[in-house]
Amino acid sequence: MTVQRGKIFKAVGILAAVGVFSSILAARITAQSVPESGKSRSLPVRTTEVTLEHGYHAKRTFTGRAVPGRISQMAFELGGSVSAIHVDLGTAVKKGDTLAALDTARLEAQRAQLLAEREEVKARLDLAERTLERAQETYSQGHSSAQRLDEAEANAISLRANEKRLEAAISALDVDLAKSHMTAPFSGIITARFLDEGTVVGAGTAILEISENNRMEAHIGMPPQYAEAAKTGAPIELRDGRRNVISGAALRSVVPAIEGQTRTMMVTFDLPSGTAARGELVTAVVRDWQEAEGSWLPLRALSSDVRGLWRVYKIVDGPDGPQVRFENVQILYTDDNRVFVTGTISDGDRVIADGIERLAPGQRVTILPSNPAPRG
Repeated sequence: MTVQRGKIFKAVGILAAVGVFSSILAARITAQSVPESGKSRSLPVRTTEVTLEHGYHAKRTFTGRAVPGRISQMAFELGGSVSAIHVDLGTAVKKGDTLAALDTARLEAQRAQLLAEREEVKARLDLAERTLERAQETYSQGHSSAQRLDEAEANAISLRANEKRLEAAISALDVDLAKSHMTAPFSGIITARFLDEGTVVGAGTAILEISENNRMEAHIGMPPQYAEAAKTGAPIELRDGRRNVISGAALRSVVPAIEGQTRTMMVTFDLPSGTAARGELVTAVVRDWQEAEGSWLPLRALSSDVRGLWRVYKIVDGPDGPQVRFENVQILYTDDNRVFVTGTISDGDRVIADGIERLAPGQRVTILPSNPAPRG
């Protein structure tokens, strides 16, 4: 009975092993047949033609900021109490507009006092001049001494000098009164207001800041070789913070000094009005020629491969029509959605432009109308 049971278990084990082997074999046959059926079906693809070139322009970018052509922090030359500020943040002003004023009551009182003193001196001078005329007349007739004539002349001279002194003091006060009113040195926008009315300020204390709004500049640090090239007319493209090209920008100057930490030279550009706001990032784009044998391809034409290489799919003739074969390439430069590559592709080859995730080597394809290949 035991021997018979062992034979039964042995037979069951053999049958189970045969079943497992059959399942594995069937799975392998099915797996191998899927790619073959996929390859037998022709897939529509778009291609691009390989054009061999002898180099490419590498794009170098340098970033700076837009700054006003002129910017000034306005202050009074005199100290005093601020009686009025006529502008606020963002106010547009024209050259000569009154921006703020100091309390001038003390200066006006001093001026009134000086005017009164001048009137007094004028009256005394008028009397002194008439006295001098009479002294000269009596002296010429021999009725008065030379001493009396000298005293009359000295008195008139002293009063004339006193009148000039008072006129100079009045003129100085007029200057102080004029300087008590702050006017815009140029047309622009008020970009800062540091205090309010009633504040007592010293001479030179900043009250307002004004920025020129009709002329902006871009200040960009560049390595010396690119800064010097800009001086000789090398083409430079400027873009604003939204990556839009700034048309009409012109080189203004190259500062002949190298900044210690960044080792760059400051290059300034004049920007057309309204193209950039104060503090906005401005990027200078310079294209540097690099000699290399290769060609431009769409970025979507590449898939990653082993050992740092990339794979492209080339159209070749097959027994049943066009099919694909992969070639290895190396990326030399990337520019947005295109790449400059070198590898085993040749001038005139046609490679798949996109949709390569559907393909396998040997895949039959139908070629659709193609887009032009990217050029450098």
